Amino acid sequence: MHLQEPRMQAKLLIPLLQQLLQKEQISINQCDAIAVSAGPGSYTGLRVGVSSAKGLCFGCDKPLIAINSLQVMAQNCMDTLQAEHPTFASPSSTSLAPETIIIPLMDARRMEVYTAQYTLTGEEILPTEAKIIDAESFREELVSKKVFFTGDGVEKCRSLLEHPNARFIPLMPSAEGMRCAAHRAYQEKKFVDLAYFEPNYLKNFVAGISRKSF
Repeated sequence: MHLQEPRMQAKLLIPLLQQLLQKEQISINQCDAIAVSAGPGSYTGLRVGVSSAKGLCFGCDKPLIAINSLQVMAQNCMDTLQAEHPTFASPSSTSLAPETIIIPLMDARRMEVYTAQYTLTGEEILPTEAKIIDAESFREELVSKKVFFTGDGVEKCRSLLEHPNARFIPLMPSAEGMRCAAHRAYQEKKFVDLAYFEPNYLKNFVAGISRKSF
């Protein structure tokens, strides 16, 4: 179940959750925990998601798991590779050099992206950062590794990142990519504090001025 309509999270998130629970014939009380995107991402989207998840956890007395949005995108990429090329996408495959990495690119303003680096098993190599992409971006990685660039920021950066070792997999973030990290966090009891957890906006929110004011 995916939501494609922009700026409709607050209106549709809970009704869609109710539809999903009905489809699976379970209640929210039968869930062991609730996982949510920890950011980075859009200010409004993160606020709606985290607020909704907290409300459900408080109401049902369930623990909250927070997963880095870029880790989710990296898993989306691994899922796509596995579906299209089962042998090639396997980390143990002889078709893939062991130094192959995944670099998710989340679209931000202009030529800026939120990014991190992951192995093919989902291990974080470099932490989340905001980065302005230019012709020299990721040159060191591209010289020595095969790099899968993925995410909704791929298309605007593709021309600057062209290289024989670069592969491009443009994908919109999907919560399906949260399952592995969320399951691992649950097993390890890595829960966040319901009262104090805040998403990682990475940058301060800047409010725009509505054109209707003029």
